[in-house]
Amino acid sequence: MNDLDKNWNNLFGEYTTDETAWHGRWTVYSPNQEVMKSQQVVRSFRSNLDNTVITHINRYMDADGNVVDEKTWQIERETCNQPDGVVHPAMPFMRALSFGAGATAWISQRFIPGKPFGVEFFFRDGNWRSSAAIVYGENGQLNRIVHIREHLGRFSDESLSLEPSEISGDWVGGKRFMTSDLSVSPEEETQISFAQISNHHKIISLPGGMMLMLPEVVEVDRSIQIAALQRTANRQLKYLTTHYTAVGAFTLLVSATLRQKS
Repeated sequence: MNDLDKNWNNLFGEYTTDETAWHGRWTVYSPNQEVMKSQQVVRSFRSNLDNTVITHINRYMDADGNVVDEKTWQIERETCNQPDGVVHPAMPFMRALSFGAGATAWISQRFIPGKPFGVEFFFRDGNWRSSAAIVYGENGQLNRIVHIREHLGRFSDESLSLEPSEISGDWVGGKRFMTSDLSVSPEEETQISFAQISNHHKIISLPGGMMLMLPEVVEVDRSIQIAALQRTANRQLKYLTTHYTAVGAFTLLVSATLRQKS
């Protein structure tokens, strides 16, 4: 299987003609982590028989659980499966990339001054899926963060930990790289110390064990690195980071699964 088909399969291979629905709460934060909006949303996916067309539906709920808005997209393999990632019709300037096992990112192809820019990172842990969308405005300033915590098949009454995530010390595990042409490296051993974070990065803790590391401003002539980390139920740490060159071109997505060094 070539890299193009692997990426499509990692994103959509599990879907069938039956609807797979993720029931979640979407919380929008300001750059200062003030809650701007919180809403229950169901996003569902189903495939045609030969997995060449994916139907994606978002259903937005009111406080009483009634659907107040619905949006539907068709993701067609023939036109949307591109050599640099999958195009979602909602935002053609972004690409979806996946290592499989839920380690997925939806990224802007490049940073262009005066244009919107952002990434969304996805992590899966059993029947839970967490994501964070980091959105910059046309002025390059951080505009908002959308944190999504979803459960497969139903809304969960399990409450999220609201304690700020604290990740310290050294972590070891395996990491892989995906380049802009979808080529994935073999897994290699890695060690990461999160105490050594650049001063250019803002650290944001979100409920449910997620942490973001991001620049408050993106600009020309400076490389960009945006990362997200998610604690799992078995005390692992899942890590995704995306890299852009100083001229704004996406160059690398890194995925790692880590455990704290004893």
